[in-house]
Amino acid sequence: MTTDHAELLSALMDREAVDPDALGRALEDPEARRALVGFASVRQALHEPAPGESAWLAAQAPRLAASRPRLDRWRLVAAAVLLVAGLGAGVMAERYRSQQRPPEPTRVVQLDPLPVSQP
Repeated sequence: MTTDHAELLSALMDREAVDPDALGRALEDPEARRALVGFASVRQALHEPAPGESAWLAAQAPRLAASRPRLDRWRLVAAAVLLVAGLGAGVMAERYRSQQRPPEPTRVVQLDPLPVSQP
């Protein structure tokens, strides 16, 4: 089996695009077919649960279910804190903006110029 066949079959197992003609040539090689079976065996072994994993997950399920309401409570508290912080930032921004404007007039005084007398 050539390195090209191994790389091609590895790419096939990784769900990458491969040239169908090159794949056909690789599968004609008995070594390449054995390598493909080996790749499939490794992939299957990687996706199988580890020994004792199912029992461990079953034992953890009640504990995880019991902690869920506490997590929901923390999310609610976090949302409330963010809401209060946002409102506070808005109030502070409005105060800052109002300090940058000139004060509002309380009365308007108009100047009427006196006519200038001519000598």
